[in-house]
Amino acid sequence: MTVYVITHKPIESPLDKGYTPMLIGADFNKNPKHYMTDNTGKNISSKNKEYCELTGLYWMWKNSTEKNVGLNHYRRFFFSHDIGGRNAMYLWLLITGRAHTISENTLSNWIDTKKYDWIVAHPERMDAKPLYKQFILHHNEKDLEHTRDAIKKLYPDYLPSYDKFLHSKASMSPYNMFYTSKENMDEYCEWLFNILFEVEKHSDLSGYDDYQRRLFGFLGERLFNVWLMHHSNLKIKYLTVYNTSDTNRVEMISHVKNGIKKYSINS
Repeated sequence: MTVYVITHKPIESPLDKGYTPMLIGADFNKNPKHYMTDNTGKNISSKNKEYCELTGLYWMWKNSTEKNVGLNHYRRFFFSHDIGGRNAMYLWLLITGRAHTISENTLSNWIDTKKYDWIVAHPERMDAKPLYKQFILHHNEKDLEHTRDAIKKLYPDYLPSYDKFLHSKASMSPYNMFYTSKENMDEYCEWLFNILFEVEKHSDLSGYDDYQRRLFGFLGERLFNVWLMHHSNLKIKYLTVYNTSDTNRVEMISHVKNGIKKYSINS
């Protein structure tokens, strides 16, 4: 049982037991601490600039053998319980001055006892409603159209969930973060990457800047929520995500006072 901590650089904060760092984009990112990498076995490490943390997820799907598995980021971790979104987390940090990563044993126990099927990030309210509008404010509308076409071609029964999620939702679970059984992850990954690889066939990123080239990471966030919505029988546990770099009290007070005005998967 492992939570893979996805990173592209050395991790400053010590990791708890059961948390394993994985260097993504290992074909071109330096690895001074000799972390495990996403370019061994079956992998898509070379696509990291377009797929972000999903190159790590692909490696986990194709190569990991754990019974239960999870994905966190080098500075984003699940808090021990759900206290709400980022504003609630900032307020908690201001009051208590501390946040603790949930233990991998707790996560694994929830899955093994069938208490929950998936542990995911507490939904974040985006800066526009519906989510379709939020995406096209910051990205390219044609990419959502290509995604819809891919779902219609490969998994047409998911199309109502895709449309409902994008056109009626104002919030979503971000960051492609989760903990679940390897069996659940495998089922999800087969669906996800089939769709993304189909979208990739019809995508021209030649005019995209470095930020927009992260397209498939952005799409993955949304598709994960579509998957969870479609499988309405799943028992889902939401946990607040905290960021280890959010330690500036002035900035935290500003966030709590004014709210989060701009959202980015890789901010």
